[in-house]
Amino acid sequence: MYLEQKEEIHNASLDLLERTGVLVHEEQALQLLKAAGCAVDVDNRVRIPERVVEQVIRSVPQKIEIYDRSGRPAMVLEDRKAYFGTGSDTPNVIDFESGQRRAVVLKDVETAARLADGLENVNFIMCMGLASDVPVQRSDRYHFAAMVENSTKPIMFTAWSLDGLQAIYEMAATCAGSEENLRQIPFIIHYAMAIAPFIHPKNSIEKLLFCAEKYLPVEYHSVDIGGCTAPATIAGSFVQGNARMLSGVVIHQLKSPGAPLIVDTSVAFFDMSTMVSPYFGPEVLLSSIMNKEMALYYGIPTFAKAGASDAKTLDQQAGLEIGMTILNEYLIGNNLIHDMGYLESGMTASLESLVICNEVVSLVKRFVRGVDFSPEHLSLEVIDEVGPKGNYLTHEHTLRHFRDEFWFPELLDHNNYDTWLKEGGKTLIEKAHQRTREIMNEHRPEPLSESIIGEIERILKAGEE
Repeated sequence: MYLEQKEEIHNASLDLLERTGVLVHEEQALQLLKAAGCAVDVDNRVRIPERVVEQVIRSVPQKIEIYDRSGRPAMVLEDRKAYFGTGSDTPNVIDFESGQRRAVVLKDVETAARLADGLENVNFIMCMGLASDVPVQRSDRYHFAAMVENSTKPIMFTAWSLDGLQAIYEMAATCAGSEENLRQIPFIIHYAMAIAPFIHPKNSIEKLLFCAEKYLPVEYHSVDIGGCTAPATIAGSFVQGNARMLSGVVIHQLKSPGAPLIVDTSVAFFDMSTMVSPYFGPEVLLSSIMNKEMALYYGIPTFAKAGASDAKTLDQQAGLEIGMTILNEYLIGNNLIHDMGYLESGMTASLESLVICNEVVSLVKRFVRGVDFSPEHLSLEVIDEVGPKGNYLTHEHTLRHFRDEFWFPELLDHNNYDTWLKEGGKTLIEKAHQRTREIMNEHRPEPLSESIIGEIERILKAGEE
């Protein structure tokens, strides 16, 4: 995007905030906005002046360091550094054994976390499903416990209420050793949402303010669906989402200037022929570019999605959409890229799909790494030494470089037909199934201590009576 386009989007967003305003249904946030000089109507509509946005936006950290459960550095969210993770909150899963679509149970959340823990190119995890076999109002706590007990990787989590968020925060602080440790070396990120067009619900703002107070990294956004909850144009949908995003930034930073925040101005579109908002399409890819470019303009880390498909099963459509979205997002450089392993427009999770995504990320990383033109890699001396009639198979230079220079797949097949047939003639889906089973059977995540597990169980049971 050109600087002039970014400034046009920014100015249009400021105009909407001051003229149209946003609805804020939370008293503390209303008081913060009023004290900052915003006009607050009796119906909780808030109009935010340009000067407030321009002043507050400067306090948002441009860099967020995220650690794993053991306190090891895991991700640095800044610039165009990209990290991939799973998704959350699907009601269905493709059963690994039967291949049938069914409702998610808590065991699926545990399995997905353990699988993701064993996949090299999955950098953070989400719950990958809504467990149907635990109390609905408290399932968020069970999801978090299942993840933290089955993976050391950073966790991005949802919470249904402030009570749920507080309980999850307590579990995380227990794992970290203290609240101060969690603040200094955070391994969790909360995922909260507003409502398009311009609504900040009480429940969402309560959680946003809690995260700001605790300096807990939080991602706050909503999805603008063109033709449904937003204008039926890419520019109109995006500027609406950008304005709402800025209003969320203002609320968050007024509470705690400098608290870590991640944003996403997601644009989707309503397919009038199917009544579905698809996950994949050129409009979605374009809006993701705009999301990153505007976030760089503001200096705020970003959230996005890739490795997800609108396909109902793991088929050729899924493969196309997985490949294109992962490549697109890695090239764009959005920071936290989630939803790997999703099918059916976010309604179904697939373990085999996640394993395939892991392979695609590996391929894309090698592609984006590009070509090294140093003297060692230009190889002029080696070419001269081998001469016109020689070969490089036994040359020391080949031994020194071929493992790092060339990409070798685990799942994609480079054999000739006869060798492929001799080795079982397996399809990509069959290989992904086999690799999934191997990880599930062999990978053992670093365990939590018995005392921490006991404390997590206590927190889970608190309030159940």
